[in-house]
Amino acid sequence: MPERRQILIIGMADSVHLARWLSQFVNQSIDFTLFPSSPHRHIHPTLKELIKSTSNNMTVKIKPPSMRWLALPSSALDIIFDNLFRSRLLRQLILEQSFDLIHVLELQHAGYVLLRTNLAPKLPEVFITNWGSDIYWFQQFPKHKRKIIQLLNIASFYSAECNRDIAIVRKLGYAGKTMPVIPNSGGLNLLDIPKGLLPTSQRKKILIKGYTGFVGQAIFALKACELAADNLSGYEVVIYSASIKSRFRALKLRHIHNVKVTVLKGRTPHREMLKHFSEARIYIGISLSDGISTSLLEAMATGCYPIQTGTSCADEWLNSTSGSIVDLNHIDDLSTTIKQALQDDALVDQAAYSNYNLIKSRADVSTVSSIAQNFY
Repeated sequence: MPERRQILIIGMADSVHLARWLSQFVNQSIDFTLFPSSPHRHIHPTLKELIKSTSNNMTVKIKPPSMRWLALPSSALDIIFDNLFRSRLLRQLILEQSFDLIHVLELQHAGYVLLRTNLAPKLPEVFITNWGSDIYWFQQFPKHKRKIIQLLNIASFYSAECNRDIAIVRKLGYAGKTMPVIPNSGGLNLLDIPKGLLPTSQRKKILIKGYTGFVGQAIFALKACELAADNLSGYEVVIYSASIKSRFRALKLRHIHNVKVTVLKGRTPHREMLKHFSEARIYIGISLSDGISTSLLEAMATGCYPIQTGTSCADEWLNSTSGSIVDLNHIDDLSTTIKQALQDDALVDQAAYSNYNLIKSRADVSTVSSIAQNFY
């Protein structure tokens, strides 16, 4: 029997991205210990299944067990005390248990807590994976930049889902090994996509990611739709992950511009979201910063024409005919892009064909899993 590897994961227990990442290793001889890095009221259902499963070769445990309940109050206190409480628990865990590797999934919570343990250079080898904005956005703030550089200095391995971020960390002085660039939450299961899809040119929905907190700029997308309202007759604008600001702005689009608008409630199940993508002609994702954006990949996989800001690494997936990359500061250009995608049937149908093939070759779950399984 191969020797079982002991890997400490520092990450968000309620995150679908972390749960999907771990799901790729169910057949490997790995014992994962998860230290929750952020406040959570619940553990993600997929992660719960992995913890409870007795049929997998790998195992997943949350340690210390008290972090199932202490993550929320200790995180609240650590806002004031700069990660003091959780870092002490993490320090004790690392000193008491022998790990082959520490894998930090996300930097501003997980990475900073590890730094606060002050165990470097006595740590096992450290592997860091940044999520969407961890590097690209936070590098501009001196305090965060210092911590990012400190993390890079203690890491032996680094992974990102954008070549853009690898170039940034090299400039920041990272000298360790970089892993192959893949979606950092795992690939897409193309079997989950609904069957019998309408051609993109016959669809009557427009999907908008509704975030306005942190880096989300959904208001920009909604304003552009207002400018294009004359072209939206017969279309339904569907807003998901909508903030309060997005909900209020949607009222203007509905009542003043007479556009049919639906705001999805709460956390929409993944299969239901794929159904919406599969019924949509256009997807619009506008933000100050992002990685690939899982929504972009889902739009590409389902034949939904993607419109994404250049603050993501969409340029590593889209070309001039497979989607549109827009500038956050030019709302008129976004409105024009929306109108073009509504009027040009050949454009959206051809994009659907080429995007699906690209996802099949680069982001299918089996392709990504086979690469990820070599990481450890």
